[in-house]
Amino acid sequence: MKRIFIITLLSAINAQALTEQGFVEHLRATHPFFEQQALSGEIKRIEKQATKANEDWTIALESLYQNQNNAANTSSSIAYDRLNTTSIGLSASKKHIDTGSDITFTHTWKDKSKGIDTTDNQFSIDYRYPLLRNKDGINERLSGDVAQIAITQNRLERLEAEEDFVLKKLGRFVELAYAQEQQLINEHRLALSKEELTLVKRKYAASVVEKVDVLLQQDAYQKAQQQLLQAQQDLILLRYEIAVMLDLAFEQVVAETDLYKTYHPQEIALKTYLSNNARTLKISDLAQQTLKRQLRSFKNQSKAKLDLNLGVSSAGENTNYSQSLENQSTSWKIGLGLSYPLGGIESSSNIAKASAQLASLVQNKREQLLNIYTQAKTLRKKITLLEQMLQLNLKQQTIAKARTVEEKQRYGNGNGQASFVINAQNNEQVIKLNYAQVAKNYQQAVFEFKAAIDQLIQ
Repeated sequence: MKRIFIITLLSAINAQALTEQGFVEHLRATHPFFEQQALSGEIKRIEKQATKANEDWTIALESLYQNQNNAANTSSSIAYDRLNTTSIGLSASKKHIDTGSDITFTHTWKDKSKGIDTTDNQFSIDYRYPLLRNKDGINERLSGDVAQIAITQNRLERLEAEEDFVLKKLGRFVELAYAQEQQLINEHRLALSKEELTLVKRKYAASVVEKVDVLLQQDAYQKAQQQLLQAQQDLILLRYEIAVMLDLAFEQVVAETDLYKTYHPQEIALKTYLSNNARTLKISDLAQQTLKRQLRSFKNQSKAKLDLNLGVSSAGENTNYSQSLENQSTSWKIGLGLSYPLGGIESSSNIAKASAQLASLVQNKREQLLNIYTQAKTLRKKITLLEQMLQLNLKQQTIAKARTVEEKQRYGNGNGQASFVINAQNNEQVIKLNYAQVAKNYQQAVFEFKAAIDQLIQ
């Protein structure tokens, strides 16, 4: 069994061992979860870009052919048996979301089949500027402002999701370090059992001990073999799982970490720190910002629609297209447009709903702070208690080793029994395994605490 113990150590040294940081780096580089998270951020950026669609120029083309008969029955002083009119209108319009205004350029051409001035050309520029509803483009900018908040919120939500994911996977890394330690402890126990069995057999051959001592030691040896095989099985399966997860060769999956290292967190006012830095609370703040921004638009939409309208036009008529362009006359106009919906049911409902949702989010944030503070405070205390258990386990190991030495001496002097030696060795092994188990729980608690205060990943 010494040979197995040495081979295991050599393989661990020669392999490309994984540190905690290396484990996380491999995880980020290979696992599709992180690519999926990056794509969710890209989707939010595309959605933000799509909100600028209302700033695009809109080009419109309209054509019309009109036929008029029995024009003598109309009030016109000129009567025609048949009048055909062809018209083409071309316009380009654009909104300015920073001001809420819009501008339209229009060119209209008409051609009549009869008459003196058969061709008409008209050019116009119309500008509308909101004075109350949608002033400064508050409603036009709503989707863009909300989308920008959503980008920031998505970044924090991705960090939260990534931290939860990394925490779970780091749990497997700690399990790997524990499984390695468990195998080493069982290998060492098996090696001792074999030495004791060899020694007892020699003593039995020399008629120094009884047959029962040999049988007891053989039973201890078989149990040690079973425990080692179980530990090896657990370790091998875990290494295969992590190898697939990180896209590594099986030989590379060896944890290089100190399972028994202690963590000394910085002394901070935990509740104040979480209140100022917790990502969950920042996400809640952004959700409130979204509602506040929507509420501003809802309140603005409840106002009257009052627009300043400006326009400049140039029109001309003649016998053909080119002469109608030369014979132009200009005009301008200015005016106000006012409209107001009676009742305002929709805007009032939107305002009331957004206000209630905002109040709910405020209370939800208070609850979130209470939950994460409770979790972080409990985990910090758990770390302290587990550290005390580690110290007690160390003392137990010292006592167990001394007991094993004492039982061996008594048995060697003929004052003890083989079963006492075996029990002492088994007890020493159990204490070592318990020590490793507590260390594993301790390291996992440290990771959980770091995640609770958003310091596991940055």
